[in-house]
Amino acid sequence: MFTKTLGFFIFLFIFLMGFSMLLFLGLFVGYWLTLLGIESVSPKLAHKMIGYKGETIR
Repeated sequence: MFTKTLGFFIFLFIFLMGFSMLLFLGLFVGYWLTLLGIESVSPKLAHKMIGYKGETIR
């Protein structure tokens, strides 16, 4: 009984790690591709969206 429960929790842990990684990568890649598309159409709008301030000299 203990080994079945332990096996289930190990499977659940690995499955949820993989699912969360796929979710993160899907959202990140979607955001990245969206910004690339916006930047190719309107660079000023893309810089405004990400908060780009230009080069600052210290």
